[in-house]
Amino acid sequence: MGGRNLSDKPTRVDGDRMQKAYDATRANTMKTPVLTQRAVAHIDKDMHMVGRVGRFQIESDEPPERGGDDLAPAPLQYLLAGAAF
Repeated sequence: MGGRNLSDKPTRVDGDRMQKAYDATRANTMKTPVLTQRAVAHIDKDMHMVGRVGRFQIESDEPPERGGDDLAPAPLQYLLAGAAF
């Protein structure tokens, strides 16, 4: 069988750290119940887009058959990845 599958990678989960982060988020939400997220993006070239979410820069593109250059994941692929998380 070919390469490694993502499920083959050993996981390192710090349960205590995750619980502390959850508790802190929950406590902050009780004080300020509205959480605002902002994303901005612009077209770089053809179907290639560059955007920012928080402090992270992300790119998306489409495959050639949809007018892009296949330089980055397509927007739908980001949506699917988000559902996986």
